Amino acid sequence: MNNKFIFVLLFSTSASFGDGSEQACGGSPKDIVFILDESGSIYGPDFKKQLDFIQSIIESLDVGLNRTHIGVMTFGTTERVIFQLNNYTDKNETKAAVANIKQIRGQTYTHLALRRLHQEMFSSNYSRPGVSRVAMVITDGESDFPKLTKEEAELCKNAGYVMLAVGVGAAVVQAELEAIASTADDVFNVGNYSSLETLKKKLVSQACKPCENKPIDVAFLLDESTSIWGYDFKRVLDFVQSIIDYFDVGPNRTHVAVIAFATKSRVIFRLNKYPDKNRTKNAVANIKQRRGNTNTHLALEELRTNVFSSKYSRSWVSRVAIVITDGDSSNEKKTKAEAELLKKEGYRMLAVGVGTKVVQTELKTIASTADDVYKVDNYSSLMAIKDKLASKACERESVQLNLRLQK
Repeated sequence: MNNKFIFVLLFSTSASFGDGSEQACGGSPKDIVFILDESGSIYGPDFKKQLDFIQSIIESLDVGLNRTHIGVMTFGTTERVIFQLNNYTDKNETKAAVANIKQIRGQTYTHLALRRLHQEMFSSNYSRPGVSRVAMVITDGESDFPKLTKEEAELCKNAGYVMLAVGVGAAVVQAELEAIASTADDVFNVGNYSSLETLKKKLVSQACKPCENKPIDVAFLLDESTSIWGYDFKRVLDFVQSIIDYFDVGPNRTHVAVIAFATKSRVIFRLNKYPDKNRTKNAVANIKQRRGNTNTHLALEELRTNVFSSKYSRSWVSRVAIVITDGDSSNEKKTKAEAELLKKEGYRMLAVGVGTKVVQTELKTIASTADDVYKVDNYSSLMAIKDKLASKACERESVQLNLRLQK
């Protein structure tokens, strides 16, 4: 599956971002297209500010051959590609190409830019498979053909792109920003061009989210055995909720399930139970620990035969399981056998071990690869791995899907 991530910024601006921040999207390469409004409503100095702002965003990104790629398109009465995603792999050359853009002016035919985005710029001729695709559309007002703009935006969103919309000034129509953006959280507004710099960190952070608009089916398998103190089990639940915050939870987006295991395994809720993030997190927060032995194999079997079955899980998305445990399972042989069955199906298995009683070899047996094993000294340290774990859960979707499709 090609994950596509569109970042739609509707504005014109000036900004420089010399704050010494770390390179964004490092380790998570993106294909990012800036779509810049060059219509007649934008004064020359403001168009220059827009170019400065784009350069400042590029400066904060991890641009390179196997890293983030940048493309730029402008639109007025017509749309034009300034450069494709595969034209530059050097940050300085990319910024120089942006700085040299000349404004042509005209009307505000936003729909033409969106159409060319999904028909050409994000096609396989220029964009890479298996990376997130981000588009940044920049405008200062309503498009001349709102209906067509909405239709083209829907095609982009249906293709899996994440649309972020930023409106600047009083002429922007909020309803159109919302029509372009993927979600309400992807709409940004500023009162004037001088305020755009205040959005930079938020926009870059939104663009670089590892799980944004990547639909996956995620199941958490939580050890609730007697060896875990009540306050530590509460820390596990807090940790799971923090991971869920990374996901784009929704009916056609990421689905979440939870299984708890001790002497028996039990499904807390299945993948199709909750349609939004808040209800999912609330359901996790309300889990009560039952205690018992550590029959990890029963939870893995429940995952394979029930939660990840075609009745509850979607065949067209990646399926990821995160197992969190603090000790050796009661039946290591059965645990290994169930883990192997899951991995043969192409599911992504992540194993998190807590404390000194965890058997490293068993974690490796459960996990898909050695890189999918995580170890922390105690439950208070779980939050230290949430970024890495969420990013790992969302990567390499196309690889997993291909493995299943080849069977």
